[in-house]
Amino acid sequence: MSETEYNKVPIDEIEKNGVLDLHEEEPTKYGYGIRHVQSLLFFMCLTLGYVSRGHLGVTIVAMTMGKHSINEHVTEVHDINNSSIITNSTLKMEDKVTNFTTVQYINDNITLIANSTNVYYDTIYRTYNWPKSTQEMVLGSFFLGYSIMMLPMGIICQRYGGKIPLQIAMFVSALVSLIAPWCVSWGGWKTLSAFRLLQGISQAGLYPALQTLMTNWIPINERASISSFVYTASGVGTVIAFQLGGILAFSRFEWPSTFWVTGVLCSIGFVLITIFGAASPKYYKSISEGEKAYILGKVQNRTETKAKVPWKAVLKSKPLWATMTAHIGIGMCFMFFFVQVPTYMYAVLKLNIRNSGILSSLPYFASFFSSIAFGTVCDYLTNRKIISVKTSRKLFNSIASVIPAICLTWSVYTTNTVLAVTLFILYMSATAAMHTSLVVNYMDLAPNYSGLLMATGNTLMNIGSLATPVIISHVVTDVTDQHQWRIVMLMMAGFVFSSNIIFVLFMSADVQPWNNGDDDTVNKKGFI
Repeated sequence: MSETEYNKVPIDEIEKNGVLDLHEEEPTKYGYGIRHVQSLLFFMCLTLGYVSRGHLGVTIVAMTMGKHSINEHVTEVHDINNSSIITNSTLKMEDKVTNFTTVQYINDNITLIANSTNVYYDTIYRTYNWPKSTQEMVLGSFFLGYSIMMLPMGIICQRYGGKIPLQIAMFVSALVSLIAPWCVSWGGWKTLSAFRLLQGISQAGLYPALQTLMTNWIPINERASISSFVYTASGVGTVIAFQLGGILAFSRFEWPSTFWVTGVLCSIGFVLITIFGAASPKYYKSISEGEKAYILGKVQNRTETKAKVPWKAVLKSKPLWATMTAHIGIGMCFMFFFVQVPTYMYAVLKLNIRNSGILSSLPYFASFFSSIAFGTVCDYLTNRKIISVKTSRKLFNSIASVIPAICLTWSVYTTNTVLAVTLFILYMSATAAMHTSLVVNYMDLAPNYSGLLMATGNTLMNIGSLATPVIISHVVTDVTDQHQWRIVMLMMAGFVFSSNIIFVLFMSADVQPWNNGDDDTVNKKGFI
């Protein structure tokens, strides 16, 4: 798609007046259409993004484990006139032990009886003796590129639209996945780290791009339900990544097959988003005029321009800082729960969630359905004027904050494993309500800059998340001590709860004056 397409505005009225006349009669409701096809494409891209980034957590185990084992029983070995003497030996390789018997210097017919439960066979593809620190460096390379490019990608999305960053993410993920098995064979972990860094840079535009595209494609009365569906792709992609990596990496096709399958899937995603994706309804040729009017008539104050970002007004906006505070609070708490709580459950409760496919997948399945339910209920309540949009954002953000805070607090006062798993699932289910609160609130405040604002909030959240392990390491010196974990969990619960209070007090669901991109003419109301 040419760059000039993004210089234009969605409809002639906006070109003329700069904003929509919100007092016009809204078009009649339109049923299923192209906007839902676009939503499926967005869901697909986010799913594939998480599959390509997440499978290595499992695949790297197969890459570094050496020989694979199969269960066989050798019952009898006959040898005739073999001069031998019987000795017992033990072979140790790659931390796996095989006992065997040799027979030397005996000139009689003998029968060797052996029983073995582990017979090892050489892998077709090379494996690597990477220490744990190297493996962590390889895995972390993605997030280095992801973090440093998040804000620049947000600016790109704001200036050039959301389709191109999605294409970049799919193309780069496909390319590095397809060539990684061959390149790693000569470049080792450094090559794989470089590929992961490149993949992280390309995927830094995923969320800003999706936010920008959904602002263009989704009418405000469908914003919560469709957005919540699209963003559940992160959980779906994570589950698929773990299961796909576990099945393929340890199959007869071994670890390269995980990269190749992922590469093929991302290639398909690139082709589909290139052919069927569009930056806005105006650029989709086969969309009906009725649906186009329905979408554009309800996309408030949205212009696709390259106007200079009014940073001064943006940074002084109280409603925006309230939304970002909620973003940081919920995001940091979620990262803590995702990374640290399984360690707590293993060390304190003796429950290994990571090694159980069912237990590790249940929270994501629960969050998928809860997110869709939250979005549907939110749109139902607001479209029927039962509650206002502003009230709905406060309500669902409170669900995404208060319930997780309760789960964190409760989890350090119990040793019941069933209750702990229930809290783990409830936490993930409740956190999904943020898709209908702070996430769509970026679209409420500034449709023209929603992708950039999402990128800014994500960047701040990632920076905060880097400090969390440092704090934990100073407080939790013994991972088996529940009292030490209690201090950390209560701190995180208080943090996410406080962030919600700030959001409830200072948030807004109205389009902000600086949405039109002029620092000098913005109204001072609502600014710090």
